[in-house]
Amino acid sequence: MKILIAYDGSDSSKKAVELVSKIVKSGDEVVLLTVIPAELLSSTFTKMLLPTIDLSSVAKDSSFKERAEETLREAAKKIENKVAKVETVVETGDPADEILVTAKSKACDLIVVGYKGYGREGRFLIGSVTDKVVRHAYCSVMVVR
Repeated sequence: MKILIAYDGSDSSKKAVELVSKIVKSGDEVVLLTVIPAELLSSTFTKMLLPTIDLSSVAKDSSFKERAEETLREAAKKIENKVAKVETVVETGDPADEILVTAKSKACDLIVVGYKGYGREGRFLIGSVTDKVVRHAYCSVMVVR
């Protein structure tokens, strides 16, 4: 079985890693994926909150990727001795879209995502990666609370 875990460092994604580590078999493969939102440095919202700071001079794109890779390596340590292979992947773009595309391109049998419990109002206002993944995935999705 090939399992993709969407990992963003949140408590729910940490629980997802813990849960998967309990249910995997030695022949399984795991793909740990983190997605860096493409608009992180150039979003209108960020510019509105910090209008006098040029974030591109403070944080380079590569620093986000390096930190994400480091975080994934730490998460991989919790599961690597229980499965045949752990692959870490860092993508840039819309989180839900990248989860769906990566799961399909890596031929995953299961997608595991955390649930952040924003509630009905939060989903309406900011959208929900988990909801989008559940609705559009080609394979089974496990939502971890």
